[in-house]
Amino acid sequence: MTTRRHALILAIALLAIVTMGCQGGSAREADDTAQQISGGQLARMVLDLEDLGPEYTDFEADAGNGFRTFDQAADDDFDTEDQRADLERSGWASSYQEFYTSARAASEGSGLFAVGSGVDLFDTAEGAEGYFEDSRAELTTLVGVSSEGVTVLDIQEFDADIADGAVGALLHGRIEIGQGTSYPIWEDVLMLRHGRLVATVGCNGYEERPCADTLRELASQLDQKIGSTLGVSAAAR
Repeated sequence: MTTRRHALILAIALLAIVTMGCQGGSAREADDTAQQISGGQLARMVLDLEDLGPEYTDFEADAGNGFRTFDQAADDDFDTEDQRADLERSGWASSYQEFYTSARAASEGSGLFAVGSGVDLFDTAEGAEGYFEDSRAELTTLVGVSSEGVTVLDIQEFDADIADGAVGALLHGRIEIGQGTSYPIWEDVLMLRHGRLVATVGCNGYEERPCADTLRELASQLDQKIGSTLGVSAAAR
């Protein structure tokens, strides 16, 4: 039987490592991120529980939700030192995330147990794009890598035409919970770039492709929420 801690390890560790490169997408006429972006705006951009839909009504907000420091962002990776270098080189500025977990699914070891989204802000759009490219190049090296009891077994990418570019991945892994017990786990994740913002939405479950059918829809909703938050700010000036 797994625990809420195991669900959190997977929700954060796996979601954070799949920061992938920009593929396709339709660029906007003007970069609406070329303005001062506050912490309050970042917090309003992510998907809250009501945004996710009625199937998640029994999920609870994770205690780790909120703003992340540079060290926290660097630690959310299998290779902390490499992630730290990538963030520094790309001009990482701030980050906010919200995850929701199902205690029932985590305790039973079945169903969808975590869903959430996050937004990272960079100093420039070029820095955000560079971070995309670096991470995409590193993606293929993750198969077979283990951290905090989680081992990545397989990764399948898929395209998405969202924002300034987006790409998704279906991850298959295994989580060890001690005494020789392990569970197969899956994660569906999609990352998009919106100007100098890098946004991610994903879910984790004990069955294959827990939210693949709705992932593009959730990512589009996330991108629209980013745009509406920035549009309100621009209109108020």
